[in-house]
Amino acid sequence: MGYYITAFTTALSAFLGLCFSIHAVIRGKNQEKTNALYMFARSVAIVGISILPFIYQSERLLLIATGAMLIIQMIDGIAGIYIKNRMRTIGPFTMAFIHSACLLIFF
Repeated sequence: MGYYITAFTTALSAFLGLCFSIHAVIRGKNQEKTNALYMFARSVAIVGISILPFIYQSERLLLIATGAMLIIQMIDGIAGIYIKNRMRTIGPFTMAFIHSACLLIFF
């Protein structure tokens, strides 16, 4: 059960990141749009990685995907602090906490 909770949480987090990057691409202008396209490319990759544990039922793949999302969310939270945006701080740190809890439950 812990495997699927962790896998679902990881995939959900990755898909939310993809949605944010799509939104940034649509709304971005000039350099912002260029940066958003790079963010979009990375988001697509992490979504692909987050789906692999469902296909292969691999604990190692799940650990890698969840660990990657934990790192991404922590860095996003730090970026939120840097830009002084409460939602872009609280949201990522909350997801990082959830990823940490899932890893603890899983292992």
